[in-house]
Amino acid sequence: MPLAPMRNLQAPQEADDFYLMSGDLQVGRIYKRANERKPDRQFLWALNGVFGGPPELRVSGMVATFDDAQAALQENWHKWLAWAKLEEITEPSTHQPSENL
Repeated sequence: MPLAPMRNLQAPQEADDFYLMSGDLQVGRIYKRANERKPDRQFLWALNGVFGGPPELRVSGMVATFDDAQAALQENWHKWLAWAKLEEITEPSTHQPSENL
């Protein structure tokens, strides 16, 4: 299942700035940067909070479009999940944090 984009509410509303979510877990971020010298490298993507991984894993990159960034982030997230022997969460959780903690 594709990672779900969630607008970064701390960024200006007109900004192309999104978190990519697996359920309630923020997996990465994609945002558009003004890069006039390299117009083919406008969108920065980054995996967040992953440690270790296979040698071919990339944790960030710059590409031309949001769709390319989302695809690259998704591909590398799946590489990490396979390496870590974990599964992707398909739905946000419905549990509420306990007040007793």
